[in-house]
Amino acid sequence: MGDKPKILWGMTAYGPLPYMPVYTSHLRAIAWASRYLTVELDGEIGGAGATDRTYTHSAENALAEELLRSDATHLFLTEMDMILPKHTIPALLEVGKPIVSSVYFLRGGNGQPCLYKKVITPPENPYVHTPVSVFPHQGPFRIDCPGLGCVLIERQVFEKVPRPWFDLSAEKYGSDMYFYTKVKQAGIEVWAHPGVFCDQIDYTVVGYRDYQKRLKDDPAFASRGFIIGAPDGV
Repeated sequence: MGDKPKILWGMTAYGPLPYMPVYTSHLRAIAWASRYLTVELDGEIGGAGATDRTYTHSAENALAEELLRSDATHLFLTEMDMILPKHTIPALLEVGKPIVSSVYFLRGGNGQPCLYKKVITPPENPYVHTPVSVFPHQGPFRIDCPGLGCVLIERQVFEKVPRPWFDLSAEKYGSDMYFYTKVKQAGIEVWAHPGVFCDQIDYTVVGYRDYQKRLKDDPAFASRGFIIGAPDGV
């Protein structure tokens, strides 16, 4: 990372934005990041915008292309249903890795974190991952796929990974698993930061408290899927 980070903020949206908590959290996080970058690092938010009624993978590719046409050092990606803590960008930036994500939890996932580990995959679908059920809370950790809902990506990633960076198959993979598979093939590290927990909103808000409740109410949950810190998984 250079001495003067310049971050482009991009939000993928596939329709109207009905969620006031999203607007509020994004504006607060942009303002907080702008002040932090200006005062602490002599950096800046170089631009902020949202795509409109576009498939997520097409929007993500367009935002990455926009980054490469600029002199920005990072692309921050988020989505229209993510409620972000105000310290998101400073916390992710301070990890100092090529890709750093927050930790958030899947809508309808009953507390399932959006964290996945790469597994041995069949030739017909090289993008398969397995869910992570337990992860470290003490500090940032390596992960294969942390989703694209709140992630800071260095410019070099898009320079090293061949186009298209994002793709989508309803039957085989999401744009995140496609992207992170190509990232892994390029030998680029991916990290997640448990100091940045985000909420997702639909008709209800889903977040870390749902994960805690799942662990309490469903002890078997912690023994399913991949457990970070168990070398062979479970």
